[in-house]
Amino acid sequence: MTPPSIVEQCSQTYQNHFDKVLESSGTPEEAIDYCIHQYLDGKPAKKGYTTQVQSTALWKCHFWQKVPVSCYYSDPAAYALGRSLHFGLSDTEILKDLLHRTPNTLIRGIRYSQIFLQPDSKAWQQILLLSEDANEDFLRFLLVCKKLYYELNSYDKLIVDLQRQLDELTVFEFLLYSSLFTFQNLVPEPSDVLAAVNNEWFEVQQGVSDALNELLVWKLKTRDNNDLRLNERFLARSLKLHLMPLLIPGEGTSSVGLRNIEIFNRLVAAVMQRNDFQQRTTSEFCFDDDYRFRFDGDQLTIYPIEIPEESDWDVNGRKLSILHRYWFNRAIMDYFQSDLPEKKFGLQENDVFNRLAYIKAYQIFLHLDEVFGIDSQIALPDTSQVDLFMAIHSLELMTAFFNISYIGEFQKYRQDSGNWLNALSRLMLQGISSGENRFPLTWAEPSEKAQRIKSWTVSDAHPEGNLKLAEDILKFWTMDLQELSESLKESPDIPIPEFHERPIIKLGMYSFQLPWLMATQNNSTAALNNLRRIGCRRKERKAETHRIESRLGDLFHSKGFNVVQSYEPEMINDNDPGEIDLLCYMEGHLLLLEIKSTYLRKTKQEVWLHRTTTLRKAARQLERKKNALSHALKHDVDLRSELQIPAHIDDIKIHPWIVDTSIEHDQELIDGYLKVSLEGLVVILRNERQLLTGNLLMDENLPEDDMFPEGFSAQQFVEIVEEGNLWSVLSVE
Repeated sequence: MTPPSIVEQCSQTYQNHFDKVLESSGTPEEAIDYCIHQYLDGKPAKKGYTTQVQSTALWKCHFWQKVPVSCYYSDPAAYALGRSLHFGLSDTEILKDLLHRTPNTLIRGIRYSQIFLQPDSKAWQQILLLSEDANEDFLRFLLVCKKLYYELNSYDKLIVDLQRQLDELTVFEFLLYSSLFTFQNLVPEPSDVLAAVNNEWFEVQQGVSDALNELLVWKLKTRDNNDLRLNERFLARSLKLHLMPLLIPGEGTSSVGLRNIEIFNRLVAAVMQRNDFQQRTTSEFCFDDDYRFRFDGDQLTIYPIEIPEESDWDVNGRKLSILHRYWFNRAIMDYFQSDLPEKKFGLQENDVFNRLAYIKAYQIFLHLDEVFGIDSQIALPDTSQVDLFMAIHSLELMTAFFNISYIGEFQKYRQDSGNWLNALSRLMLQGISSGENRFPLTWAEPSEKAQRIKSWTVSDAHPEGNLKLAEDILKFWTMDLQELSESLKESPDIPIPEFHERPIIKLGMYSFQLPWLMATQNNSTAALNNLRRIGCRRKERKAETHRIESRLGDLFHSKGFNVVQSYEPEMINDNDPGEIDLLCYMEGHLLLLEIKSTYLRKTKQEVWLHRTTTLRKAARQLERKKNALSHALKHDVDLRSELQIPAHIDDIKIHPWIVDTSIEHDQELIDGYLKVSLEGLVVILRNERQLLTGNLLMDENLPEDDMFPEGFSAQQFVEIVEEGNLWSVLSVE
């Protein structure tokens, strides 16, 4: 139990902050807002001040009893309460006071914390006790929470029951049934391929991948280490029991495999349904303030206040789609401006696929280079270096290989036979007759796999290929289940690689790949999240951030802006404003840019966390830096000289923007500051909006679309950015 003195000391620190700000500004709203943001930023940071200590200490402060009740209504106050409840705030008197003073803020805090999904937690038990003093609205809210938990718990019970029936499956056997599941349920008929590739299809594909990832973690946590020492004998035994009877009549009874397939299908479906309910209904209730609820008898309905023609989530998805097209078109342009069209790309029958793999790899490389500042050489944990382009190119070649040699052949066999197991059998036997592995999942020892892809590493320096580089490429894309299992035991909350982020799975002495997932994965997201989500603690991150700022600054400079990077303004009233990432000046317009670089998110909860942590903090940073910049423009002669601001100009327009590599909350005001997409700025500065439309591989010329018909000007650039004119192309999509 936390000593009261620690909580009181921490509480006094918040109280001192409040008094100091109140004395200088004279407004309790600003003083309490400062304390809340200190808490949200994990301050004060001191030994013994755990998050739970900070959470209790903030709400024990005496200033809450003296400030206007309106201070409770702010978004940051609700965020802080949600964080506090999540980390165990359970003080009865504090909760009663919140219910009395600001029941709506308490409701928001409970929603944001999702504490009702932990029914045995002390915090939730204390909240339930408030029902004795609560009004009807609060009681109905508690009923919704209980209903949501009941629904999710029902799914969880079903999942646990189905898992119990598959407890005996080893980790390898789980991977085997995962691959069988995808062949049975996801591979479309050849005639349906174009119709299948739509948003709904991609959602199903992502849902299956998420479910299989979650179930793989379950297997790693529940099976013993013998599973992770897979060798040839255990592999053969599993194949003989689970796979061969399904694909070769007379090779034993198929009842075991058919039973497991049926249960596995139900298990994946149950996980997908649970996740869908969690990510839609529960997330909308918890993280979207524009949603309401009602009961029709016992039936709960979560609904939006207004139903938009298209949600922000869907709009941002379309923005990502056309930005993906932009980088593809950039890659096409560079390809045709080089000597590559005249070169051979492997065997004649694979030429088209190999060329497309090269262009797609270059598309991803361009994106990572220009937007995320990723270096061309990537350091691996063992200190060896891997060539980033070759790593991406190899993954694209793997994707092409699995599409041609597995999925295409399987589709033809299934169309002939009308049966998916028969098609897999013919695919496997055809592979055996030609000396190739065409089983529903592939395996090879890492050294053998490296030899197979060695030819993909041919260069002027290594005309026969580079075996060491091939080995390093495989390491870059490999998820080692032994290492992952050990890491999960030590740090249960670490980012877990997903199948598409590290699609080569090392188990025992073998490396495995699941053909359907390899053939359909998004390699752009794989490369980015491999580096920025899974590799979030790489020491190169700081250098990459500097390169992002530098390259964007160079782009502004090329358009005539005077640029200062990493400017450190003087402290004002003992407050350190921090370093300003980029200052860009031209024609009376001064851009103050706070640059944030993260990864691609896929759930509304992740987006909400990004808004309430990274973007909220960025807005606070801009507030401090804007004030410091105004002071510096008057007193720092060197700064004005570097920016070439004439001495007689005093009416400079400062534009403080949050520039983010992610698309979430694009063109929104975050606590008064515009958040814009870094990729959007790149497109505008290069005046290439036309590359967001069409496909240069299909159309030689795209419609002309000059965003600066009278020549580039700072005024017009600012208007295009602030009015979101870049995205007008969405209306014609």
